[in-house]
Amino acid sequence: MDKPAMASVFRMRHVPASISGVRSLGRGQADPIFHSRPLGEAIRFIAEADGQYDLSAVAISYGDRSTPPLGGGEIKQLWSEYGMRLMEA
Repeated sequence: MDKPAMASVFRMRHVPASISGVRSLGRGQADPIFHSRPLGEAIRFIAEADGQYDLSAVAISYGDRSTPPLGGGEIKQLWSEYGMRLMEA
């Protein structure tokens, strides 16, 4: 993801987003269910959940249907670039 694309996502950090593809690592544990949350919060959750869940198929959908979802690599890249600034008003 290039800098202009990351900046575009950063500007949209308050739009509703949904998380999918997160799997439990424990045997017999249910996969987590996520409700809509702001994009910046969703990125933070996934960045901080690394190692606690199987994130190999994670995706964050946001914006309109034509906006491609963010994958794990893009989420890590965004968190590395912006960190807690994604949570700012």
